[in-house]
Amino acid sequence: MTHILKGLTPLTGTLLLIVSLTPAQAQDAAAGKKAFGACLSCHSVKPGATGIGPSLAGIVGKKAGTNDPKFSYSAAMKKGPVWSEAQLDRFLADPKGTLPGNTMAMAPTKDAKKRADIIAYLKSN
Repeated sequence: MTHILKGLTPLTGTLLLIVSLTPAQAQDAAAGKKAFGACLSCHSVKPGATGIGPSLAGIVGKKAGTNDPKFSYSAAMKKGPVWSEAQLDRFLADPKGTLPGNTMAMAPTKDAKKRADIIAYLKSN
């Protein structure tokens, strides 16, 4: 086994790592799509598809309160952070506590795995 590993180039090792991660990431995004079903009554992941809530298409990496130009964000949301995975996790776990004064009517998502799956799904859109 050691002989085989010594023969791998850094690029080959990197490719093997990427290939090995892909099924787990796809599984999380698929589970996240299902978990996101609870969010669909207000949000879409289609660009420009504003509903009761803003479109969440491409939300990861965007500044809070700026993602959907057609949506009228609350002052609290406009003062919010850039939506990193960690920030989204905190927000989904405690929307009112993370951004006091925001107007989103969502119960906290207590299950950490479910939050991670939703974030994986949002990253894929």
